[in-house]
Amino acid sequence: MNKTNKLTLPPLKWAGGKRKMSSIINSAAESIDGPFVYYEPFFGGGAIFFSLFDKGLIKRAHLNDIVPQIINFYLTISDQSSLEEVINESKAIEKQFNNLVDNVVKRKEAYKKLKEDFNAEWLSSGSKILTNKDLNKNNIILASKFLALNKLGFNGMFRLNSKGEFNIPMGSMGNKALLDIENIHNVAKALQKATFTCDDYVNVKPFKGHIGAKNLIFLDPPYIPNSKTSNFTDYSAEGFNKKAHQKLSDKFSKLIDKKDTNVILTNNYNQNSVELFVEKNKENNKIKAYKVQVMKSISANAESRGKTEELLVSTFPIDHKDLEEL
Repeated sequence: MNKTNKLTLPPLKWAGGKRKMSSIINSAAESIDGPFVYYEPFFGGGAIFFSLFDKGLIKRAHLNDIVPQIINFYLTISDQSSLEEVINESKAIEKQFNNLVDNVVKRKEAYKKLKEDFNAEWLSSGSKILTNKDLNKNNIILASKFLALNKLGFNGMFRLNSKGEFNIPMGSMGNKALLDIENIHNVAKALQKATFTCDDYVNVKPFKGHIGAKNLIFLDPPYIPNSKTSNFTDYSAEGFNKKAHQKLSDKFSKLIDKKDTNVILTNNYNQNSVELFVEKNKENNKIKAYKVQVMKSISANAESRGKTEELLVSTFPIDHKDLEEL
């Protein structure tokens, strides 16, 4: 539990982040007998985890993401000594870029070099660093540069090309704060409750292995696009295509059939998501489905930001003023 008066905010700006839906999921979680073991196999920005941590609802957590750059960042800052080095490295990068706020050309050159260095260092050592028994300087440098690219890149987006290289262009000019020191310490404290994995979701809990009765499983996969151009949620090199969504639908149906699983799944609200996660499971009397309006603040196209409808499916009823039951 965060004992300060400030909320623990996600340290990364994240497409598909759930900060705006946290009050709904907090309300749902408070109806479960807690503290519970929390499972999030598509961790990403982690907004729901940090919000539930502030409420004192999480006993332990199993956090997974298929993108190793993300897991290295969280794993590194969860260690107190490594965190202090990440803070120092990040503040140095922050100062470098803020000193170039009036020079677009030099700032673009500095960003290009930061991106190239990160990609080169990751491709040379990144495949090994998550298997190290102890964190080392490579973890720290890569975590710091990952944070910098997240805050300095275009609209906080994250995307890898087929070679596994980060390929987002530079974002807006202006002074940037890469981190808030008090908040990043609260983030680290929350992450100390977690066990991290970096794998396909089918290979980790809750989809593989035993889970206890007191649990909350939050599934926030890459979303089914509302249009052919809305595909930036394919942020890993492997992507998450139509076949992957159908596979997840099958796994979801099996998961909710298990006894004592408290599951919440979110996605875009559209015909495909309703068919895969609601209509397919209409014979399961545990299923509750809702529609909710949220604000989308991260998109490649400024015109597509704003209110959008999302689907929320759970294995237990949720009472919240912003939910419309289907």
